[in-house]
Amino acid sequence: MKRLLVLLMVIAALSVFADTVLMWFTDGPDFDLITEQTNRFTKQTGEKVVILNLPYYLEYKPKLAAMAKAGSPPDVARETDLLPWLDYAVDLKPLVEKYTGMKFEEWLDNVSFYKAGFKKLYEKYGKVIGIPYTSDAHAIFYNKEIFKKAGIEPPKDRPWTIDEWYAAMKKIKQSGAARYALVYDFSPYRFANLLYVFGGGIWDREGKNIIIDSKESIEALEFFVKLHDEDLIPKAVWLTGDAPAKYFQNGLAAMYVSGTWMLAQFREQLKFDWGVVMWPYKRERAVMTGGKYIVPFTEKGAALAFFLTNEQNLAEFAGKLFLIPDRKDLADKVKIEDPLINEVYTIVMKDLDQSTRGSMVPDWYDPDTAAIVQTNRAVINDHIKAAIAKEKTPEQAFKELAAILRKAAGK
Repeated sequence: MKRLLVLLMVIAALSVFADTVLMWFTDGPDFDLITEQTNRFTKQTGEKVVILNLPYYLEYKPKLAAMAKAGSPPDVARETDLLPWLDYAVDLKPLVEKYTGMKFEEWLDNVSFYKAGFKKLYEKYGKVIGIPYTSDAHAIFYNKEIFKKAGIEPPKDRPWTIDEWYAAMKKIKQSGAARYALVYDFSPYRFANLLYVFGGGIWDREGKNIIIDSKESIEALEFFVKLHDEDLIPKAVWLTGDAPAKYFQNGLAAMYVSGTWMLAQFREQLKFDWGVVMWPYKRERAVMTGGKYIVPFTEKGAALAFFLTNEQNLAEFAGKLFLIPDRKDLADKVKIEDPLINEVYTIVMKDLDQSTRGSMVPDWYDPDTAAIVQTNRAVINDHIKAAIAKEKTPEQAFKELAAILRKAAGK
């Protein structure tokens, strides 16, 4: 609570000196670029911008929510979700033509190219509360040097089965090639990818019923707990919020489940030979996509949001950071010439092409069902953590979670 009060005071103080406050979390080496772009905004408009750069793993989202509820949000924020901000963000629909020169429907179709759920959100609520920024895909990065030491060659033209993936992890651990076989981002969205490859989920495909307590979903959690029990994954990430990337960057973990937004950081920082492997599967091929939004909470924040997502700035941001720009008119304009990154994207895109579960699962992007999941993100995490910490069995954890979610959904 004290930290939140300090943060609110900081924002109040910043507002005295800055015309616009941008709340940001960094994905790799993007801070210098966003600083450069906001400086250009200042030169063009005279509006001063201060970037409040907070670590995402230190409760960025709860802090932003508390600030919004207290009536002291930043002018604009980088975000991974839109639904939590329906009651707080500015409706951008009346401002689209002013800042983009496009008719609203043309603009909506253009920016919904990679995020079909964005258009569904507008159709349900009748307002636009953010702008799609960049898209990416969940990926499993691996250290090729550790794999070589362990005598493991991942398949090149197909994914591992879950059993093959587990056997590879055991071999890495037993060989002593790395302290851990895997590190896994602390996120219910990232964990969901494991749910889907086991054939489970939070909602069923039609968005009618909660299935987090299904046999398949429980089996996914049992597998995840087993990996922690056998010290194949560092418990500190999921139980204490320890930042996961450092385990992979420092060679402590052979693999890292994260996303392609890490590519620019890895290309710049990693000193070993690395790549990606296709997602393993149990019953189903599944690769989740994700991405970021720019969410304005004030009208002056909206001006900066439209500036950051214009053709020039978005193409620059996506191209330099190896991301997919969320505009249809930029689909063929961002070229990646780096051979390593192209190798990675070839594998990721093949994985996506073969995936039967993607970004449009009801859990995360259907407005009628995703609100239940988004509201209960912390609850989902807590039940996964409880199973890892042996406070509940996986079955107990997901049966209790299912009851909570059904109650929230009025089921």
